[in-house]
Amino acid sequence: MIVQIERDLQEEINLFIKLKRKIKLKLKKNAIISSITLAFILGGSLGAKADSVLESISAYLDHSIKIKLYGTDFALKDSEGNKLEPINYNGSTYLPIRSVAEATGMKVKWDEESRTATLEKDSIVLANTTDKSGVKISIDGLWSPTYITDVKKIYSNWYMGVQFETTTIDKYGFKDNISRKIEELKKHSRIIEMKEIYVGDLKGTYIDREESDARIKMVFIESNNSDEYFTVEVFIEKSKYSDENNDAFDRVISTFARYR
Repeated sequence: MIVQIERDLQEEINLFIKLKRKIKLKLKKNAIISSITLAFILGGSLGAKADSVLESISAYLDHSIKIKLYGTDFALKDSEGNKLEPINYNGSTYLPIRSVAEATGMKVKWDEESRTATLEKDSIVLANTTDKSGVKISIDGLWSPTYITDVKKIYSNWYMGVQFETTTIDKYGFKDNISRKIEELKKHSRIIEMKEIYVGDLKGTYIDREESDARIKMVFIESNNSDEYFTVEVFIEKSKYSDENNDAFDRVISTFARYR
């Protein structure tokens, strides 16, 4: 009887050891898979610099997480269409940048030399159309529409935006309309610079101004007809205005064109 009990106990111990080894092997496998997924998270190879920049970690593939994109179920996939899983590491969830970015309309560029991932969008064309004219500008960057009509477009991100508008001129004419606009702006803005410029072959009034929370550069452009004028405005959050985006307005206004 004692011998049988000892045999049963030994079998349970052996079973427990096997189970423990199996669990440990599974966790180790998940950690290895997670490391591989992290290494290839951008869809590219590790490259020659891998040994010097990569750090081994223990992480887990989290099969329980569901992702919705604009209310629709979304499956993470690599550039080859293979399914990917979210990674759980130290209580935080990590998603593959390329899969998420491209699903939201952004492109991901990978520079192996500097090991830099760049997210960007193609140029967006904003066009205003009336019975009298058709004009357009192009904008680059991670901006989304916040206001869209046939004659007015506003695109913005978390600190910068652009407004493009076609406005009907009342009976007082272009110069009087713009003069009244400027007087209104002076009530809540500090005018830094104001001058006459040409945008292509059209004359315009350029204004660089500052408000309590934003730096704004704009131009009122006289149309080739007497019934309307065009406004192009770039606004940047005051705390984010710097040399890096100082020429944002110039880049936008350089794309202004008439298409009819």
